[in-house]
Amino acid sequence: MLTTFSAQFGETLPEIKGAKVLIACSGGLDSCVLLHLMAQQDCELLVAHCNFKLRGAESDQDQEFVRELAAKYKVGYFEKSFDTKALLEQSGESLQMLARRLRYDWFEQLLQEQQADYLMTAHHADDNLETFLININRASGIKGLCGIPSHNDKLLRPLLSFDRDTLRAYAKKKGLAWREDSSNASDAYLRNALRHHVIPALKEQLPDIENQLLQTQTYLQQDLKLLANFIEQLKDKVWQPTVNGMTIDLAALSEIGAADALLFHLLRDYGFTDWKAIGELKQAQTGKKVYSTTHQLLKDREQLLLSKKEISTPAAYFEFEAFSTQELPVALQFKKVSDWSKLANHTIVVDQDRLSSPLILRKWQPGDRFFPLGMQGSKKLSDYFTDQKISGPEKEKIWLLCSGSEIVWVVGYRADDRFKVTENTKNLLQISCAASSH
Repeated sequence: MLTTFSAQFGETLPEIKGAKVLIACSGGLDSCVLLHLMAQQDCELLVAHCNFKLRGAESDQDQEFVRELAAKYKVGYFEKSFDTKALLEQSGESLQMLARRLRYDWFEQLLQEQQADYLMTAHHADDNLETFLININRASGIKGLCGIPSHNDKLLRPLLSFDRDTLRAYAKKKGLAWREDSSNASDAYLRNALRHHVIPALKEQLPDIENQLLQTQTYLQQDLKLLANFIEQLKDKVWQPTVNGMTIDLAALSEIGAADALLFHLLRDYGFTDWKAIGELKQAQTGKKVYSTTHQLLKDREQLLLSKKEISTPAAYFEFEAFSTQELPVALQFKKVSDWSKLANHTIVVDQDRLSSPLILRKWQPGDRFFPLGMQGSKKLSDYFTDQKISGPEKEKIWLLCSGSEIVWVVGYRADDRFKVTENTKNLLQISCAASSH
């Protein structure tokens, strides 16, 4: 096994020679074999161990074992403990997803701090087969069926061509010690149930399934590259950048065909998972939204508008005096003037005597009405937005300057006719706005 392991570096990763490599080591069979194999390569090694504090004394004993193992190999050692149960209550994630995020965030930090060239994990052929079966159960696309990548930027998985039986035989032959995780014996986790029951039966009927799967995944990875190139060519036809994000043209999307599949590839990197809701959004009424953890997708006439989710502010209502220095979400400036014939952008002039104190700055609400300057009668603010073709994400950023219950200015857009300057106006007040730096 050592000969095969060393040869694959020479063929696929010749740059590994002399590199500084951080090895993630749990103390289990797989990572102990990886550390032993890497100790015989021409590399500078570091070992990192995560203690998730989930198995009481057993977790602490794993940590002590890996600490002593690193000392035995005379390599740098780093450890980190997590109060995983407390973090789990706060995060709302599954235990597996939380643990994965915690350890990889810490590994990334270590890579930077130690200026290491690569991170290695001990994923092997059985892990890859388990992941493939889990992704089939999740109705995964091509990317999920491609399995665990052997390398991804600085992350390397050099054991993917070896199965667990091969690793165990090598460890016994070399007299290696390792720790057994008691939670691996439980069928409560799907991965464990597959490992204990499904995969042994598959191997009995298909003895070479892991090697055949690796070859199949090589073909799938090539297909995925072709698909990615094709999608890039299609993007320009349906996908246009805007000030707030991206616009997807539904008519153009429909002409291409396979709209749901194309939407999946366009949106998957923005955290969306509810693909059924996104498919239904194409036929939904204007204003309907679908959210991911970081973005929102809005149906707006014949378009889908992709934008980042707004971070809600603690307050959406401010009372203040004109000419005050109070910090506001938009920087309002007040100035008494005598001439209002030439106005800069985002500037209005009103009859100061018509204003009541204090002024109010607030977000717009459904049902709001105002009297657009130069028009007869009132208009719903929502109708005004529609007439001006103001998109959903843009509407959420709009503030109203009010005097009591009356709108003085849809800030940055339109003043209200009730506060306009007339021949009887004695005191002219100029109000201008600029984007706040806060």
